Amino acid sequence: MKREYPHFAWGIGIVAKRCDESLIVSGARPLGLENEQLVPDAFRDYRMALKGFGAKRYGKNSPHIQFANANTDQKLIKFVQQFGPVVARSSRTEQRAGRSNDPSDHRTSHTTVVADQDLQELRNEREIYRCALVLVSELKRSNGPYISSIRSCIAAIANRTTAWPNQWKREQRLRSNGQGFAPEPPWFFNEESVRRIETLEFYAAQEPSEELGHISVLSGNPVVCGHFVICELVNAFRPVVYLWGDNPVEAPERDLTGGIRPILYYILRREYLHAGVGVCRNAQCLEVFDIERAGQEFCSDSCSRLQRQREYWQERGKKIRQRRIKREKLVSRRTA
Repeated sequence: MKREYPHFAWGIGIVAKRCDESLIVSGARPLGLENEQLVPDAFRDYRMALKGFGAKRYGKNSPHIQFANANTDQKLIKFVQQFGPVVARSSRTEQRAGRSNDPSDHRTSHTTVVADQDLQELRNEREIYRCALVLVSELKRSNGPYISSIRSCIAAIANRTTAWPNQWKREQRLRSNGQGFAPEPPWFFNEESVRRIETLEFYAAQEPSEELGHISVLSGNPVVCGHFVICELVNAFRPVVYLWGDNPVEAPERDLTGGIRPILYYILRREYLHAGVGVCRNAQCLEVFDIERAGQEFCSDSCSRLQRQREYWQERGKKIRQRRIKREKLVSRRTA
């Protein structure tokens, strides 16, 4: 694929080691000259997944879908090992020995970034992101959204994003101590942002009422509240426009000192504006996936087959039970 954007990599050769409730994540600082295949770039992999490259059922290949569906610590750790920390609690650089690609194979050194990823924060971030994708799916549902799902997603997002202002202040302190290239975090979310989402949660929970109408047009309108919640999230991670090669591009900031979360929310922005995401209708799956064609309801052929079989046997079982009850009543009348 043509390299239309620069690399967006936290590190290269990433290693994540679990230590109690933390992941110690390390990787060589990318220089921008590395082999394309060696660079763990979530945004590049997202664009490749959307293109499909002839693969059938590619809807769960994208990094943002993998993160949203990472419902165990093992899956979350695997994601971090592939792309780097989502939210770095701390970060430092070290000079480590290595070997160059020169034929003489002489010893050299490289800058290694070492970050601390708190596992509970990682779990919370995954919950926020999954709820955001489910919310986008509901807002784009052609046959009408499930209001209960929208309210549940808004409530979960409101509850968990209360930690974001402190995370922003923590990253600001980290950068003031010399970590990263930019003096300020490339995202912003403060206590006022928290209050706005909490207000949207309150209005979304209301039932439509003429008495509430004079308070706000949002009262009893969870769909509109859901749109505003997504806007709050993606606007916290604003993209920038800069020249790449001969062309201007819109993309996230390249300084990922605080983790790759800005990349994930830039992808969410694109999903909300242009692409389509769904939630598998298989009751035993319910995973998020990128929609490949209009009307798609299942993430895979197997999920479609299993759900349809389940529904068939539920309906068939209902008819069998009805016939049995009818037969038993008939027998009881004859013997009475």
